[in-house]
Amino acid sequence: MNSATTPRISVVIPAYKAADFIGRAIDSVWAQTLSPIEVIVVNDGSPDDTAEFVQQRDGHRVRLISQENAGPGAARNHGIREAQGEWIALLDADDTWMPEKLERQSAQISDEIGIVHCFVSNGLPAHVPQGEVTFDAMWERNYIGTSTVLMRKQAWQDVGGFDEDRNLMGAEDYNLWLRIIHAGYRVATLREPLAYYTPADDSIMSNVMQIVRAELLNIEKSAEKFDLPESQVIAKQLEIWDEYGRTLLWQRDKPQARQMFHEILKRRPTTSALMHWMATFVPNAVLDLKRNLSSTTS
Repeated sequence: MNSATTPRISVVIPAYKAADFIGRAIDSVWAQTLSPIEVIVVNDGSPDDTAEFVQQRDGHRVRLISQENAGPGAARNHGIREAQGEWIALLDADDTWMPEKLERQSAQISDEIGIVHCFVSNGLPAHVPQGEVTFDAMWERNYIGTSTVLMRKQAWQDVGGFDEDRNLMGAEDYNLWLRIIHAGYRVATLREPLAYYTPADDSIMSNVMQIVRAELLNIEKSAEKFDLPESQVIAKQLEIWDEYGRTLLWQRDKPQARQMFHEILKRRPTTSALMHWMATFVPNAVLDLKRNLSSTTS
């Protein structure tokens, strides 16, 4: 790739309580076979020494911006507004990239592309649909991890950037991908594991109910913005209640799990939802025995 065709890429890293691990993220950026034009770290009002750590360790090669705590969506927006590149590579402070990520993604760029994403090298397999990633496909499931994204800055600007509503935290990325795709931009999927997701101990994913509320709010906002049919909205809500109801039951948070399955039973009763709702009244010892028996026979 010669200099005339090399995209100008800015890397944006939001950081909150990230002093213990952000160094690995930054190192993975500078290990890229295609170097970005800049790395912007947005300190999102961290109460620890994140800003001091970044300044002392990487101040010579990283642009550090500090703001009052406003959430990851606002932090990413702040960094992107300041970015000089036409393309924005998003990286969370606790994630890392493989060295060839930006180079391999840059080869996928064309005029109609708004997002290029890749797979992650750990976690569950990514069941991304073959062919075009359409709005309907993305509505069914968020296939795009934030730290895998190379995004056209103009696409971000055209749809108004990340929604900074803090109640959306945990689904603000999904909300943006939907708006970019709905605006007519295409998504390029690079089916290679070029990013590594490292959940932090206090990751937002540990608060399941916060994620549920964010997912449901995303459905509400998207339904209103895109004037989606009621059947499509309800199907998505049912999926959220079922998925997270099972997660909560697995975690033995039975009152919250019961609430999830109750929402399903009110709208579209199924045998599965009824059985899971009933399971929330079963003693933990019995549920644990069933789990252990299932694991030994599988």
